[in-house]
Amino acid sequence: MRLVWLMLVVLGLGGCETVGKWFESGPAPVEVQPEETLYQKAKAKLDSGNYTRAIELYQALESRYPFGRYGAQVLLDLAYAHYKQGDSEAALATLERFFKVYPTHERLDYAWYLRGLIHTAQGMGFVERYFPIDLTKRDVTPLQAAYQDFVTLLEQFPDSEYAEEARRRKTGLFNLLATHEFQVADFYFRRGAYLAAADRARRIVEEYPRTTAIPHALKLMEKSYRLLELDDLADGAARVYRINFGDRPPPPLRRPPHTALGWLFWLFRWD
Repeated sequence: MRLVWLMLVVLGLGGCETVGKWFESGPAPVEVQPEETLYQKAKAKLDSGNYTRAIELYQALESRYPFGRYGAQVLLDLAYAHYKQGDSEAALATLERFFKVYPTHERLDYAWYLRGLIHTAQGMGFVERYFPIDLTKRDVTPLQAAYQDFVTLLEQFPDSEYAEEARRRKTGLFNLLATHEFQVADFYFRRGAYLAAADRARRIVEEYPRTTAIPHALKLMEKSYRLLELDDLADGAARVYRINFGDRPPPPLRRPPHTALGWLFWLFRWD
């Protein structure tokens, strides 16, 4: 009987070791292979959506063949894989290596476009993707960076195949940033900080022309200056509004939706 129990204990321990292996984490080893073979395997994983394994293979390529035939493309693909996996920091760091090592590469336009996408995703963040939080009330620094990425692409590569989409994204981000500025101005107004509200609204008029926030900013400027008894400035804001928008009230300010899909429609709605 003791022998039977001993055998069961041994088998049990062996089973625990086997089960433990099922939960082991960490990258799978990448065997030494020719650059061409390794790149094709990495690309196949990327195309199939297996970003974790693609990253492992691309990182092996980068370390083993840093200046090989696929050196530049490996960095671009690796940045894209990190982006698709939701790791914005790693994606941006990989792109920085690309810009430093290949400052005149023929695919610089794509690198700037991808950088804009990464910064946009970073600006949305996990919370904004899945929970009902107004993007205009969040930190917009990454979205400002995304806007500048698309501006750089359009300035340096106006004939790029990514130019049209970059222009649409740039315009959408410009409106989004203007709406954010109005939210801040309105926040100050509702708390009685009328001078701060007027200054913020004036900033919208000066820095975000032809956006949907302009009529709202002018009206807010007028109300703020009236309450501050600065009638000349209030009359000036009212006059500018009347010249541009007549006697019509400002149209409803289209705020970004609360879902990721709705946010994408918001981003692409302006021509």
